[in-house]
Amino acid sequence: MSVNRLELLKFMNSGDLGANGHHTGMTGLIGEPLAVGLILHHLRRTNPDAALISTKVTTGAKKGPRLDAWIHDGVTLYQTEIKMWGGNAIGGLRLSPGRTRTELHALGTRQWHSRIWDETTLSFRADTIKKVLTPMQRPAGFEGDKYRVEPLLCLWWLVHPDDTDTSWTTVPLPQGSPFDQVHVFSLTRYLMSLQEDVLHLELPLLQQRFAWLDRIFPDPPAP
Repeated sequence: MSVNRLELLKFMNSGDLGANGHHTGMTGLIGEPLAVGLILHHLRRTNPDAALISTKVTTGAKKGPRLDAWIHDGVTLYQTEIKMWGGNAIGGLRLSPGRTRTELHALGTRQWHSRIWDETTLSFRADTIKKVLTPMQRPAGFEGDKYRVEPLLCLWWLVHPDDTDTSWTTVPLPQGSPFDQVHVFSLTRYLMSLQEDVLHLELPLLQQRFAWLDRIFPDPPAP
């Protein structure tokens, strides 16, 4: 599917008055499929075989934490949590056009330390994202130690976990953690780094949702 990169950034980040009242509904409809499509778009630049494996990510128990996707890049299997908090969300960043690179870096650094990461505990602040560090039951076909599993937190927000100028950051975890490191992918940073006006993404889940909308709200018959 085709995605207008600039319009997406405008809708999610700019505080456009015309988008008021639509963020929650739109994010519920398009958010996670769009995030998965952008993760695959990023990974396939270096790993053409990267793929969505499953959207069922559990510990194997009936209760407990759930994540959003299993994604495989050909080497690593990522247990992925997605948070599509937009600029209008509590604590969000409204990014007006024309921000300098220095300003964006400062905003992303502040957002990371004040909203996401606790330097004292060297872990995530909120349980809603800390759950990405809970080991999940591997999907069918990926059992055993052949496939390395690592956590991936995908955020819409602009965040700068370190001084590198990349949208994908690997953050080391303290000794005793279930994983050695966690990957953090900022969708806003990624989209802002691209040059194309229109992206072509693999969005099978979104196509299915749009197909249901067409069935529920069919075009009126021609007169």
